[in-house]
Amino acid sequence: MAQRVRQGAFVSERADVLSLIDELASIAREGGASRIEVQTPAFSVAVSVDTAPAPAPGPAARPVEPAAPAARRVHAGAVGIFSAARDWTAGDAVRSGAVLGAIQSLGHMAEVTAPVDGSIADVLVTGGAPVEYGQPLFVITPA
Repeated sequence: MAQRVRQGAFVSERADVLSLIDELASIAREGGASRIEVQTPAFSVAVSVDTAPAPAPGPAARPVEPAAPAARRVHAGAVGIFSAARDWTAGDAVRSGAVLGAIQSLGHMAEVTAPVDGSIADVLVTGGAPVEYGQPLFVITPA
């Protein structure tokens, strides 16, 4: 993603961009606006929100069951060749920070680690395969 400027700081991470969009949506809701547009020499963004009030639940509303933890994808942090730390299979337990493998790029090895405690739900890339930046490598179901 190209680097963009926001109040003198670089916005290079996807999380920063999503945070900016969330902030703009919050400002729009609080101010009663349905659309906010921000334009700078470096970038522009427009956020539209639904300002209609949410319908009140009826007397027959069912209690909401807690949702199961959402599966987390582990993405490649670099372009290169993926090497698995071991032969991973669905159901293997992992701990947060555990090394799942590494990506070799220009002689540098970038570790791929588990973001949460849980179990491997799916292995999306095999060892020795070329990977792109941001490509999903594993799916982990949180414990």
